[in-house]
Amino acid sequence: MKIGIFADVHGNIYAFEKIWKALQKESCNLYVFLGDICGYYYYQNEIIEILSQARNVISIIGNHDALFFKVLKNNRLENTYTERYGKSFSILKETIRPKSLNFLKKLPERFCIKEYKIVAFHGSPWDYLNGYIYPTDPITRFQGLPYNFILLGHTHYPMDRSIDHIRIINPGSCGQPRDYNWPSYAVLDLESGTCKIKRVTYNHSSLVKDIIKHRESNRYLIDVLKRN
Repeated sequence: MKIGIFADVHGNIYAFEKIWKALQKESCNLYVFLGDICGYYYYQNEIIEILSQARNVISIIGNHDALFFKVLKNNRLENTYTERYGKSFSILKETIRPKSLNFLKKLPERFCIKEYKIVAFHGSPWDYLNGYIYPTDPITRFQGLPYNFILLGHTHYPMDRSIDHIRIINPGSCGQPRDYNWPSYAVLDLESGTCKIKRVTYNHSSLVKDIIKHRESNRYLIDVLKRN
């Protein structure tokens, strides 16, 4: 069984289209999306449409996806989010399609493939949405968990580490990598036991133009894109 793993798109359709095309060429049996369609950038509806119509894709919810539902009900929280992360939620709030909203609502916080002892979370086994496990963190806490593979997103840093019989994999971020490199995804081959972190390149100038058009005050939205 071959599994394509990806996470943290954050509305960046320009990078996601390259990632998705690359994933299709991998001819995986299953594709696993580890959450965070929403936040930061602006093409959330379009990405939901692609994922909701794709075959053999399992998706879970991320912390920004979950936070969007709170913003829908709380204008003060919307203002706080905009100051910190940009206008993506305000734009999505005005434009989200009913089918897209329904898709987000149905996303689970975790999933498990019992046959292969694979479990997936956006954050961590102890904090499904907001837990951070970085590549440099100690992983002794994972000892004793009843899984062979633990798939994680959230940090935007790719990782492939093992402790005892447990392999911990983070594919990195499709839409906003923070490791001074290009967007990434992972391919896990259960037959060969290999996991490869792969990169795609893209021209982020169109997204930068979108950020400028929306008159974002947070310079980070552009600066993080240029880390590659």
